[in-house]
Amino acid sequence: MKLFEQVAQPLVEQASSLLGISLSITDEKGIIIGSDNKDRIGTLHPVSSRVIEEGREVVFTKEQVDNMENVLPGIAAPICFDHKVIGVLGIVGEPESVRKYVKFIHSHIEMFLRESFRTESELVQMKTTELFVQHLIHYEDWKDTSKLEEYCQLLGVHFNRLRVCLLIHFPVLQESSSQADPLQTQLQSLIGYLFRESNEDIVCPVNQEQWVVFKIIDSKGEPKLRRTCESAIGKLTAFLDREGVRGRVTIAYGKSYMGLEGAARSYQQAKKAIMAGLRSDSEESVYSFDSWSILPDIFLEDIDLRFLELFADDIRNIWEFPESDMLIETFIAYCESSMNVSKAARNLYIHRNTLMYRLNKISELSRIDPQSFEQCIVLYIALKKKERNPLFMKVSGKNY
Repeated sequence: MKLFEQVAQPLVEQASSLLGISLSITDEKGIIIGSDNKDRIGTLHPVSSRVIEEGREVVFTKEQVDNMENVLPGIAAPICFDHKVIGVLGIVGEPESVRKYVKFIHSHIEMFLRESFRTESELVQMKTTELFVQHLIHYEDWKDTSKLEEYCQLLGVHFNRLRVCLLIHFPVLQESSSQADPLQTQLQSLIGYLFRESNEDIVCPVNQEQWVVFKIIDSKGEPKLRRTCESAIGKLTAFLDREGVRGRVTIAYGKSYMGLEGAARSYQQAKKAIMAGLRSDSEESVYSFDSWSILPDIFLEDIDLRFLELFADDIRNIWEFPESDMLIETFIAYCESSMNVSKAARNLYIHRNTLMYRLNKISELSRIDPQSFEQCIVLYIALKKKERNPLFMKVSGKNY
């Protein structure tokens, strides 16, 4: 057991220093792997095999060990883990003098081993989960899904039920150093407590500022899920406040699907929803992929960039106008004010006639009718799409 070999010497040094006694620990082969006398480490302790074989405490007096090599008087007790003897604890000294220490040290070692193994198992489980999640969210890059299925077997999870992906965004944690950071560890426990209802629900960090939850859900569970998210926002924010960390917590989730491909699809939806939510001026903290408050933004993101080529000349005319920024701002505000001239003018703090002049100039440059909803929405989409894709911004003397 590799873990046993790693902790044996620190355990011996700690107990020996604390109690002022001489100790040794051997592995299942009788090799000393921990001793306050470092010259003994790596040597064979011949009587350990007897203790392991009998599975009980054995006393060795000075007279008994006189003719034995590398054996000192004292008491030897088997060390057990998972109902199996894995080594021997040796306490050196007159048996009657050191007997009072046996139970205490023996119990401490076995308890420490159990806790260390549990911690190591949790770390291995977490690393395996992280690898699985990274494979899953990049599902489209994998032609062979057998690796994902292997991870499912290792983790004991199944994707034959509806699952929804939630993304939790913590921009305030960008500078957090690692998963081993105490704040991240506490955060993992809290997120698990808030969202994990099934042993097969998956909670895992995606990066330094986002956590993902792949949650089993029934077909009518969406209203409950939203309430869960809204409640979680408050608890997560309160936790960060107590830790002296200030910032907005945002949660987004996709639609629910079955299968690995469905889970990956839900993740991509949650990712788009959270990006759209963060870009919006909304005070909401929870976004669903099909929320009307962000659907227009998601729609704009998904439009093929080649769409702009249809309006190349018209958009170029607008962009090359000396006051193009002002015209574009005015037109977008007009569309976002439900094409209400008075409302748009108020929002821009300009006179109604000034707004009408700018709309007429847009019409002159692009050939659209500012009173036609259909024409305006097409130009609006083109300008908004161009606005968020610098690749298509016009550079003086160049086409976009």
